[in-house]
Amino acid sequence: MEAEEIKIYTDSQLVASQVSGEYQTKDEHLSEYLALIKDKLARFKESEVKHVPREHNARVDVLSKLASTSRKKGGNQSLIQETLSKPSIEKSPKVLLICDI
Repeated sequence: MEAEEIKIYTDSQLVASQVSGEYQTKDEHLSEYLALIKDKLARFKESEVKHVPREHNARVDVLSKLASTSRKKGGNQSLIQETLSKPSIEKSPKVLLICDI
């Protein structure tokens, strides 16, 4: 049994737009990557590449940092993520008093 559809979420608007055909790829190296991606996507009956702004994708950002700093290939790792609903440090507003001379 193989997957028939794939959804890819990326924080790169350039990549998402190039894969969808909305943007052209002028750089030779990027053209090679794009051809490779399109070849891989052709194996699926349906595929979708969506742009997700980085500020809306904190979990993926954390996972990508974990993967890029991994020292041990294939080893199990734990990840704990906490999203604060409000700042943990209270800051008093700064006020600048300006007087006429």
